Amino acid sequence: MAAITDINIILRYLTNPATDLTTNIYMITRKKENNDFFYNIFTAETHDDIAIQLNNIFTDHLKHIFEKNKDFREYDIDDSTNEYLQYIPQSSVSAANDIFTKIINNDADPFAINTEMFNNLWTYAVKIELDDNNKVVWFRKYNKSMVFKKGNLDAMFFKDGKFSKIEHDVFKVDNKVDCFIWNDEIYISQHNNFEKIFSYEDQYEAKSSEALQMIKETFSYIDHDSLKIYVEKDSSQKRKLAAILKNGVYGKYGFNEVTATIEKYGLDIEVNTNEQKLNLTPKDSRRFLKILNDDYLRSEVTKIRYESIAKRKGQR
Repeated sequence: MAAITDINIILRYLTNPATDLTTNIYMITRKKENNDFFYNIFTAETHDDIAIQLNNIFTDHLKHIFEKNKDFREYDIDDSTNEYLQYIPQSSVSAANDIFTKIINNDADPFAINTEMFNNLWTYAVKIELDDNNKVVWFRKYNKSMVFKKGNLDAMFFKDGKFSKIEHDVFKVDNKVDCFIWNDEIYISQHNNFEKIFSYEDQYEAKSSEALQMIKETFSYIDHDSLKIYVEKDSSQKRKLAAILKNGVYGKYGFNEVTATIEKYGLDIEVNTNEQKLNLTPKDSRRFLKILNDDYLRSEVTKIRYESIAKRKGQR
């Protein structure tokens, strides 16, 4: 499992002057067809000066993790903080598995600039071959503002005392790393970008639909049609629904348990005691879902009640 020792191992490779690193950058496009995403991978020769810069970006990223002594925690769909390093098995993320396999096997098409490439450019990846047996691939989410097309007046270059329009397409690479793959695990620094890069957000979209069906079958004291409308365009509530399904404690929350939580935590949700109904507004739906996810807890020491999103039974 992922740990700080893995960061140390990679850093030793990267900072050892005797290590003969081989580094290449890959441009990855994404297209949606029939509700499925398809990725294509492109590459071209990477000059030494660019390779060195890419290695330095990744080295600095790992040094930051090491110096901050960041916690390592298993990926949790309900935990969107970037305060620590999350990890998830590579095999659990189908798109990551497919992309990584193609990159490692050098199964990439030649890079060519065209309209389709610009329209579908999604992310870039950097493969660093540490030795014959050890390779690491890191990823950064791309956006169209990071590409300057030739002739674009938003970008100029200075030469021979003159400002001129750029003569070639320019691709910007910043100094950030969203995630990387090492030893069959994905290490996640930027939670939201990781989900976007590998279309992982679609997985909690599917789980949220399953959770709504579960709520409809289990909880008779709310208006399910209204709840469905409230969460339909709210990604945070869909994420919460997926977490509820994974957490599995919702079965303990009958009408009495829910109303007791509302009263103890002052949640201001309208309760019809006679009819045993909850009247949910859009704002109330968020609070109701937090109840089902067991997000409201009390300190055993101070007896103060809290809303706790990142609940964990323990951590390494």
